[in-house]
Amino acid sequence: MTERWLWTQKQDIGPGPRHFHAMAYDTSRKRVVLFGGSTEDEGTWEWDGSVWTQVADMGPSPRQSTAVAYDATRKRLVLFGGGEEYPAALSDTWEWDGGEWTQVADIGPAARYGHALAYDTARARIVLHGGAQGTSGNHKIFQDTWEWNGTEWQQIADTGPARSYPGMVFDTSKNCLWLFGGMANLDPETPLGDTWEFSDTSWTKRQDMGPTATASPKMVYAGSRTILFGGGEVDQPGDTWEWNGILWTKRQNMGPTMRGGHALAYDSDRDRVVLFGGVLTNSHGVTIEMGDTWELSILSAG
Repeated sequence: MTERWLWTQKQDIGPGPRHFHAMAYDTSRKRVVLFGGSTEDEGTWEWDGSVWTQVADMGPSPRQSTAVAYDATRKRLVLFGGGEEYPAALSDTWEWDGGEWTQVADIGPAARYGHALAYDTARARIVLHGGAQGTSGNHKIFQDTWEWNGTEWQQIADTGPARSYPGMVFDTSKNCLWLFGGMANLDPETPLGDTWEFSDTSWTKRQDMGPTATASPKMVYAGSRTILFGGGEVDQPGDTWEWNGILWTKRQNMGPTMRGGHALAYDSDRDRVVLFGGVLTNSHGVTIEMGDTWELSILSAG
């Protein structure tokens, strides 16, 4: 049986254009939750599959290059760090319960931005990896791995891929984390295209071939497959890829324009991958922030 991968633009009304924001799907409330980014908008937004609604205007300080993940056991969205004003980095931890944000920790991983978060369903832990601190001329790229148990952070590995702005997901079928691309420095002109696995307490490189080396890819685990979109900043259609644990396969090269700094989330109730925003550079060299919403559906084609 073949499949048809179809991107559909939904609407351009809702959160203002932005990049380096964060999104995750709240399975208990059946909403995609969005926070932060390169905007003065301090609000928290939710997408129900039809419309965006601003649901809070208080919470964490405005920031970009933060990360969020949904803790399905505790029914909380967890946010860590980011930057208020580049390159100032933060080290606070917040949780969103669907009604309000609460700061739950200010100690744990070092302050950073451009890190990745994912929820380990097997161990009921939020896992953090990588990120950066400082400016492009004087920076540190982290390679440590931490987990949040709902009460405190614990470091579980101190070596691994030194990476800022990678894509990362937890694969429930294989009980491991997958990480792709990002940067080993803060230069988007030197992106990476390697794939890593985190299992037990260590990272292992699994593949050097697949999607084009990408500075800020975004990935989701969509039921039974890992999906990646974008990460560059050029005015042309972006590529959509699938990872099966061994090889990458390009599934689509039509849909949203290629972009970086966007956000993805997987709506498991509607079986849709949701994309919002990002930034691209058009053919005239002009940088454009995006405020569009797209959904990816995977249809049986006979």
